[in-house]
Amino acid sequence: MPDSKEANTNRGAAQDRGTVGDQKDVSWGPACLIVVIVGAVILSVTMIALAALLNSNQGKRAAYSVREQIIPWVEQSSLSPMDRQNIVERLNSLSSEMEREALTSRQLSRLAIRLTDSPILQWGVVEQLIAKANASTGFTAEEKAEFSASCDRWLNAAAEGKLSVQDMELGVQNVATKEQRSGRLSIRDDVNDDRLREFQRRVATICDKLVISKDPYNKSVSQVFLEVIDEALEVKD
Repeated sequence: MPDSKEANTNRGAAQDRGTVGDQKDVSWGPACLIVVIVGAVILSVTMIALAALLNSNQGKRAAYSVREQIIPWVEQSSLSPMDRQNIVERLNSLSSEMEREALTSRQLSRLAIRLTDSPILQWGVVEQLIAKANASTGFTAEEKAEFSASCDRWLNAAAEGKLSVQDMELGVQNVATKEQRSGRLSIRDDVNDDRLREFQRRVATICDKLVISKDPYNKSVSQVFLEVIDEALEVKD
């Protein structure tokens, strides 16, 4: 009997060791995947709200969302003062059209797609990166010009509707962070010349993949935004 008890004890200890080993070997992969998925779906609350309102064809509520959420978001963005002013003026006009129920369901749907998938309203972070490159003593005059031209090419991609929010976030991954609550992109404190050059390489790779022209592109962010809105409103039924 003592031998039996000892055997049972040894088996129990082995089971305990196996349990501890199993606990140590538990993969963090699923947990990390959940974090990635959660992070991916945490978009701007404003954009999600607007999309839901537009897709449900509730013009008056959509107008309220534009005035109370989108416009304040733009006003607090890092876009240039002139671009902010021009964009806010257009959004105010757009909200008035929504309030009057002057837009068709197709127009509202197209607006929802453009405003939720276009990275234009996040372009302030790109302008900050251009300013940082221009202020860098480690960049030659030629490099600064090339950096700015690459960003203009990227803006061209956005104007053509080829650059998605996901593409932009991938491009700025090493130079910017994303606020979880607002979805706003902000330049990182540790951005240096090496990070700027890596960002430029990513921009060039994305533009090449999207087959974007290398010809000079001299439009402002607000001009591109207005074109995106006008294009969304073209189809009227």
